[in-house]
Formats: sequence, structure tokens, C-alpha cells
Amino acid sequence: MTKVKICGIIHAEHGLASLEAGADLLGFIFYPQSHRYIDARRAGEVIARCRARFGDGWKSVGVFVNVPLDEVNRVADQADLDVVQLAGEEDPEYCRRVCRPVIKVIRVRRDGGLSGPVEAAVWNAERILLDTERAGHFGGTGEAYDWRGVREHARDAILAGGLTPANIAVAIHQAQPWGVDVSSGVERDKRKDLRLIRQLLSEVKPDVGAR
Repeated sequence: MTKVKICGIIHAEHGLASLEAGADLLGFIFYPQSHRYIDARRAGEVIARCRARFGDGWKSVGVFVNVPLDEVNRVADQADLDVVQLAGEEDPEYCRRVCRPVIKVIRVRRDGGLSGPVEAAVWNAERILLDTERAGHFGGTGEAYDWRGVREHARDAILAGGLTPANIAVAIHQAQPWGVDVSSGVERDKRKDLRLIRQLLSEVKPDVGAR
């Protein structure tokens, strides 16, 4: 079954609702320029609350963009992250030195072209995330690309970029990814919407229901 990551969690209620609806991963943005930014202390509190209720059957993912390695490892320890997602220009050696398993973001152009290799092992990463390429942005654009064009790369990757409850089933059918990552697609006025979160999870996992 396709894994689901709800990214940009700031408030515990949104993390708890996502996990209750069947999410497998929660993403926390440590990029100050994003309206979804959260600091390590607050993220740790949200993660602790979610683990107290749902145990270890899910993963917390910290998202970083071009941050000094020591800071990434410090935040990962402080927030007690399970996984680190690198969305900037980090190279394979940088990825190797991260103290947590790594998800490396690769950009996809509208024509399906890729910004780098899509083999996770090349990056010393556990998994690749395929996201929309847009100049000056490191994710969360709400813009999609041709999902059929990345199908050959998506089997072990996470699909991101412009996913919503309305198109998630089509995206999964066309790309056949290991997982999907959604942030703006479950927001209204730049805030997570519980109804949209539940709707999206029900589209991906219709037989799961609330935990």
C-alpha cells in the first residue's frame, strides 16, 4: 500500500489527525523562510505527543535546506527525528554524514527532466523524493508535473508536487510510487485543514479507516 507523508506539521492536532486517518510519516519544516517553519523544541513536543498516542508505527521527518551539517544533526537529536529530508544542494558526502536516514529531494521539470540521479544509493540516502522544480523554491509550490514521466523512477521513491485529494488517486495510478508527500494540498489559507487531510487519506487508503 502507498505510504503517505503529511508535511508541514506545526500543531499537534494536525499531526494526531493525520496519523489517526492513516498517515505513515509526518514532515516538520526547519526552513525559516517557509510559513510552515517550526523550531526544534516545538517539533519535539509535537512528535512526543504523537508517539505517546500512536507509538512507533510512524516516522517523523525533518526537512532542511542548505543547513550546516552540525546544525542538522543537532536539530535531529533535539527534536528526536526518525529521518532527515534534504531539499537543497547537499551532496552525497553531506548525506553520508547525517546522523539519521536520509531522504534526498530531486527536482522534476515540467517536461519530466530530472535535476540529478534518482538512485538513492548514489546520494547515500534511504529514499528519493521527486518534487516540482521551480526557480527560487525548495518545495511546497503546489505545482504538479507529468506523473507518467517519472513512473520508471517512482517505484522506490516518494512523489510530491501539486498533490491534492482531487488528484491523488490519478497520480498514484500513473506514477506507481512507494509513497506520496502532501503539504499545500491539504491546506486552506496556508493552514492545515483536518477535513482535507482525512479526505486525502481516504482516497489513498480507503480500506484503512481511522486508527
